[in-house]
Amino acid sequence: NLPREERMKPENIILVGVMSGPKEVKIDQMNNFLEPLVDELVELYSGITVKTAAFPNGTIVCAALMCVACDIPAARKTAGFTGHASTNTCHKCKCHFSVIAGSSKIDYSGFDNESWVPRTKEMNAIYADMWACAESNAERADLEKQNGTRFSKLHCLHYFDPVWCTIVDPMHNLFLGTAKH
Repeated sequence: NLPREERMKPENIILVGVMSGPKEVKIDQMNNFLEPLVDELVELYSGITVKTAAFPNGTIVCAALMCVACDIPAARKTAGFTGHASTNTCHKCKCHFSVIAGSSKIDYSGFDNESWVPRTKEMNAIYADMWACAESNAERADLEKQNGTRFSKLHCLHYFDPVWCTIVDPMHNLFLGTAKH
């Protein structure tokens, strides 16, 4: 728990990975990229012994994933949520939007923030498990429409809350204009 002025210094941040293009990773491939990372994070959460100049016999070092920060499509795929074209597009609440008649476009009108039911880590984990246990792609598609959730390897990190720890980074959201999605 570093003080805020120390937390964001480059020497205290680890960039875990950047996925190269030119094509976007498919939904069913994302967990292949995440699995080695999650395996190491599970081990690091419990702590590993590392030798340093200050501790030549080793000291216990722990690490944890604090947030997922990327553009909207990557955030949804990485954390196990459906994309911005889904009727259950928000990864923070359970709001379902309707489809505009005669098209495949989502109707985002009629915002009533007071009636939105927030997602919880616990319910999200249940929906992710249901998706992972589905026996067919059709069953998974139905679950995605109902719950807006898919299984992500990040669900294996018991301490991590994909609902509240998935953010869309400002560069993509504001500067590149992806907020319109």
